[in-house]
Parts: sequence; structure tokens; C-alpha cells
Amino acid sequence: MILRRDEKGIRGNKPFISLLFLVLTLPFTSAVHAQSEPLVITNFRYLDVYSKTMVSAASMVIEDGKIVAIDDLSYSCAGCQTIDLDGGYMVPGLIDLHQHLGNGGFARQTTRERLKLFHNNLYWGITTAFNPSLPKDLLAALRGAISKNPEHYPRFLTAGQTIGPVDGWGDFKTATVGGLKAAINAQINAGAAIIKISYDDKAWLSGTPLPVFSEDALAAAIDYAHKRERRVFVHTTQIASAKKAIRAGADGIATGLISGKIDRELISMMKSRRSVYIATLSAFAAIADNSASANRQMAFDPKRVNKSSLYKSLGSPIMAQNWRDWWRYSNMVPGKLATLAANTKKLIDAGVTVGIGSDAGTPGVIFGASLLDELQRHVEIGLKPLDAVVMATTTNARILYLNEIAGTIEVGKAADLVLLSSDPSRSINAFKNITYTVRGGRLFDRRDF
Repeated sequence: MILRRDEKGIRGNKPFISLLFLVLTLPFTSAVHAQSEPLVITNFRYLDVYSKTMVSAASMVIEDGKIVAIDDLSYSCAGCQTIDLDGGYMVPGLIDLHQHLGNGGFARQTTRERLKLFHNNLYWGITTAFNPSLPKDLLAALRGAISKNPEHYPRFLTAGQTIGPVDGWGDFKTATVGGLKAAINAQINAGAAIIKISYDDKAWLSGTPLPVFSEDALAAAIDYAHKRERRVFVHTTQIASAKKAIRAGADGIATGLISGKIDRELISMMKSRRSVYIATLSAFAAIADNSASANRQMAFDPKRVNKSSLYKSLGSPIMAQNWRDWWRYSNMVPGKLATLAANTKKLIDAGVTVGIGSDAGTPGVIFGASLLDELQRHVEIGLKPLDAVVMATTTNARILYLNEIAGTIEVGKAADLVLLSSDPSRSINAFKNITYTVRGGRLFDRRDF
């Protein structure tokens, strides 16, 4: 059966690294199984991440959730469903490296609503998400739902709960090195692939420093996590704290650095230790100008999968007042956005591994739409559109140790794909025109959400 876009769409029913790779990938390789129907996609251009160009292809065959042939005339697929993209475009499935399971607003959501929210990632072409903080009961419900219907949801990794000091920033609070080790064990036992530790006193935003762990305690915790074969991403927004975290052995900085300027010392430290950086430009933009931020994100949600009322409330004067009430110096954020942008671009230009995450689910950072806004903001700091797409696919997959499975369009890789009617090499706005998302070989028509 051949489907064109104008016809009715289909509803698709360091030494520890090698071991950690197995920990992360075994659940996913078992999830890509034979439930998806064989599929042929024809007449398209796809992103070749090695040349960073869009390459023409006549056909792609997908079986058992994987890409098995591209322009291979010797490979037949009798009885396959066929999608004619009619000259459309294809990129790997997007990966959000910083996504909380909330819509970005304030209304209480049920577990069922949150599971639907996670499924709706596919509307925006997001086929993998890393969640840095998730309550145990919600984590259990999400894992249960994914195990029953894997391709109905994006690939999922988590840090469990963010570990922070008593009276400080974080979800799982502790005060001692022993407590830190126990907290790390608890997150690993809950299924954490990466450990996240808070190391941010928020002084630049609040005027009143919050408690943070000592550098020695942080180093001891990171060393212990490494012995437990887990990497550690540290939440901090400040250059001085980032240096301490990297010196303590942190494998990554999980939030945009907005307080202070990147210097050669930090760049050298991050490159020599192969630490990664995850910029979250949209999160700070939501504080700086909530109205403009909400409108930008809404533009990437043409069907209003997130209700219009959500965008309206988060762009309202009341929300602007909320920021002023929560953070004493929130009015200073607009003046710091240039520093955040310059820091991010400097790390990219220096060759530090930089991934893209949205911080979706935090106030004003609207689920799903915020990742596409994040891509656009990276273009605005000086990247080409395809450079930003490669970061959100190939680079992000490498950061999560999923690069043997996903992140590129190649024979043998999982069929996690975004199909578009517009050219993403010209503009991130192409993601307003997603036609299908393919997750593990299963086809999702955007009109069905």
C-alpha cells in the first residue's frame, strides 16, 4: 500500500564505559522488536551527519524496527507499507537531554496525563528523552507503560532524583558523604543511567546563597558513582562552581552557564576530562521575557497539542510577576542572556562536546515545543540549522552512549526518524511541518495527535 501525505495517514500500532554502555542499551535493543510492520519510505532527502548535508534517496526499507536498506535495489520488501514523501525530508529522531515530565505550567497533572505527555514527544519528533529528576512513583508508572508498548513512547533514560544538600537545591536531600553514597545507590536501584547532583547556590539569582556540598564531598560522591559505573552530571549555572565540579571529576554540566564568563582554564579542564555541556537557553529566556518565550514555543505547536490556555497563562503579566516574586534578581536575567549565549558558543567553537536539552517541564519551558525553540536559539547564537540538528541527534546520542543504536540515519541503526515537508537545512522552522515521526519502525502521523 502506498500512502502520500495528502491521503489518510497510518496509525502505527573511562574503564566503566563499556559496561555502562550495556546497562544503557540492553533495554532499548530489546524494545526494538518485531511488532512494527515492515515499511518502505520513498522519494526523500535525508541528513547525512558526516557531511552535514541533505542527500537524495529513492528508498529506505525498515524491518524489525531498524533501517535495513537505503537505495539498495537488490533488497525487496514484498507486502511492505510504503510512504511516498514526494520530495520531502528526513532527519534522525530528536533527543532532549534535559526534559522533566511536566507541561511547563502549574496545574496538577495525573499520572495518566503525564504518560500521555511523554507519548506526545513524538508529535515534535522527539524519539529519546533524558529526564534528570523524576519521583519514584512516576518513574515506576512510566517504566511500566514503556515495557508494555515500547514504540508508543520515546526511548527513556533518567537520573532518578537530583541529589542536593539539606536546605539547598535538589530533590533528594542529604548532608553527609555517607548520605551522598546512599542517595547514589537509591537512584541506581531505581534505574538511573546517570547521576545528577546539584552544585548551585543560586546566589546570582536570589541574592541569598543556598547551601552546597563541599568540593571534597562532591569529589567523594563522584568517585563513588564512577565505582558504581555511573557518570555524574552536575547542575550549576556559575563558572566558579563549574570549575570546582569538573575538578571534582564531574562528567558534565547539565545546565547553561549564565553567571560568569567561560575562560581558557574551564575549556582546558573540560576538554582534558572529556566533560560534556548541556545548554538550556530556553529556560533562561522564559525568565527574561515570558511573553515572547511562550509565543516562540507556541509557534512550534501548530495543532496546539499543548492547550492554547497554557501558552497564554505562561506568557501573561502574572507569570512575569511570579518570576519577580520567586527570584529577587530575575530582572537581571535579560542582561545575562548574551553571556549565556557567548559561553555556549565558545565551548562549541573550542571543541567541547555540547549537547542540547530544553529543561522542559520547568515553569515557562513548555513540554516538547521547547526543544525546537532550543534548536532555534542555538541557530541564533551562530550555528547553522543542520549543526543544531546534528547536536540534537548525533551528539546527544553519543552523550547518552546510544550512538551505536540511534542518532544517525544508517543501515543497521534503529528507525527513529522525523519526516518533514520542509528543508531543515534552511531553517529550524521546518519542524513546524513535521509529517510523520517513526519510533523504532512504528509510524506516527502528526495529524493523529
